[in-house]
Parts: sequence; C-alpha cells; structure tokens
Amino acid sequence: MSDTKRDAELLNQSLGGEYFGIAAYEAALGTGLLEEGVSAVAAKFQDDHRQHAERIRQAITGLGGDPIEAKTWEAYASEFPPPSLETQADVLRYAVSLEKSAASASVASVAQFSSPELAMLAASIAGVEAMHWSALLGALGENPVPVSIIPPPEE
Repeated sequence: MSDTKRDAELLNQSLGGEYFGIAAYEAALGTGLLEEGVSAVAAKFQDDHRQHAERIRQAITGLGGDPIEAKTWEAYASEFPPPSLETQADVLRYAVSLEKSAASASVASVAQFSSPELAMLAASIAGVEAMHWSALLGALGENPVPVSIIPPPEE
C-alpha cells in the first residue's frame, strides 16, 4: 500500500472519531441534563470537533482520497452503546471517556503518518482532545491531569 493511501486511511479513521464526537455532543446537548454553563462548554467542544473534521477532510482530499461520511447518533450509539445517561455527571463522565479515547487515538496515529505535516495535524488535534478531557474532569471535581503521559488506546 502506498504511503498516500495509508495516510488517507488513517485520516479517515480520525475523521470517523471526530464525526462520533460531533454526534455525541449533539446528543448530550439534546438531553436537557446540562446546566447552562456546561452546555456552552459542550457546544464549544462540539465546534472544536467540527473544525478538526474539516481540517481532516481537507487533508484527505488533498491526498486525492475520499472522506468518509458522518453517521447519525443512532448509528454510532448502536455500534458503541453509551452508558445510562440520567444526570449531568453521567453525561460528563461519558464525555471524559470519549475525549480520553480521542486523545489516545490521535497520539497513537502520529508516528504512523508518512509526512511531518500530517503527524503535526494529528498531534495538534491530540492536544485539544487532551484539553477537553482535562476540562471535563475538572468540571466533575476530579484531578484534571490524571496522567503524566497520554496512554495508548484501549483495545
């Protein structure tokens, strides 16, 4: 497989994660469980994921690849069932798990790209995902920096 094709596949994996994040935040915002300030932060994080998705789509098309399409929240939820979400804290804990996974996946992808520019894009996105993870932990009253190194993705 060519480096370009491999890079486009890696980017599409990342794009799928961003689409999942966008849909998950949309679902969280639609629960009515989030207080006004928390809702505003969730909307900001969702916008960050939209910006990530756009940059990734541009990178894929720049390589001559075809970006994957987003799925509905229902499709993501059937593939990756969320926990019971009955309180704001439940929603925040779920968001923590998704942001931690996103940070880990982005960091893990950095070394797999053939170009420094794509590795930098992945690293930049990983940094923002880690900030989201940290802010959500802080909102739960937990240690906002629970690790000294972002862990590898869970298998």
